[in-house]
Amino acid sequence: MPSDDCHISALPKPRIGRGRFWCLSHDASATARFGGRLSRCEGAYRTVADYRRFRLDPAEFPGGVALWGAVEPVYNTANEPAEQGIHVHARYRAGGPKSIDQTFDAVELPVRRDLYNEERVLVTAETAVAFYISRFLDRTIVGLFCPMCNTPHLDSDWFAVKPHRVHLCHGCNRLFRHQTRRVSNPLEMVRHQLGVGGKPDKPVRAKGILDIRQTDYPGGLQIWASNPALIWTSPRREQEGIHVHGWHRARVMPRLDGTFGRVRIDGIELDEGQLRVFMAQNALTYLRGKVVALKCPSCGSSLFDRGEAAFRPRNEHRCDSCHVVFATPNRRRVVSNPFVATVKALRGARKAGGHTA
Repeated sequence: MPSDDCHISALPKPRIGRGRFWCLSHDASATARFGGRLSRCEGAYRTVADYRRFRLDPAEFPGGVALWGAVEPVYNTANEPAEQGIHVHARYRAGGPKSIDQTFDAVELPVRRDLYNEERVLVTAETAVAFYISRFLDRTIVGLFCPMCNTPHLDSDWFAVKPHRVHLCHGCNRLFRHQTRRVSNPLEMVRHQLGVGGKPDKPVRAKGILDIRQTDYPGGLQIWASNPALIWTSPRREQEGIHVHGWHRARVMPRLDGTFGRVRIDGIELDEGQLRVFMAQNALTYLRGKVVALKCPSCGSSLFDRGEAAFRPRNEHRCDSCHVVFATPNRRRVVSNPFVATVKALRGARKAGGHTA
């Protein structure tokens, strides 16, 4: 039986090509695109120990439940560690106080197979983050099973970005083919079983404006772009905007906790579109160290890669303003997002305010 924890080892480097990483616990690849090391292997989503699971029955909360994959904040100066896993909101009545507002390693949900039989399905951090990335890129997500061993298949990291026909099973390590190019995630089956499949309702735009200084929150700030819940059963619609936590003191509840339509910090306006793409880029192992802020050498305009281009590193780029094609220094394969410069400016402003990271 596979262990709950990954034990990743570097395989001997071949004479030609890059080295690879393999998980000895789950007998699965732990190699990211371009040869990087995944923090969790491709098969880790299949095994989570019972003591790390939170059992949730949405029927017990008529006010609605919501589940999100906890993605790293794009900016984090807080002493509080960034949450990892599945964040859960649950209410006994719509619009009432949250009875559950907590992050768990994994969430176990009951679903009906038929009129008489019920089974429990598992939502893990790996499936949640991969689903977030695929949905962000508007991929067609399906729930595939390996035809040889019937293991539910997850496409994560680069494979959550790139639709493909040939899939490597994480159960039996054999290849199988689907008739069309798709991205597979077991969460799509769970969502349909719970009656929340398909595209979510259009969220409501947050209207508030936040204009603060970092010195107002000496305990630190954490910033995210809102993203649609994996599962949302509330009659109310989700909010869309920039979500901010701010602390006055460490180890207490954040004094600031809200979603805003516009955010300005130390006079620096946050571009929500850039922030949203940057958050998705940060969730992908293969893009580590490959997201930079490029300026056109001809006209000086900032380059912002959008859509699929934001997730495919390359060494040549075209300026949106003057249409000049230019190569990156040393012809490195990178993607460009001006929010990298925004993060640098925020750090500089914080340091100028007399605080250290």
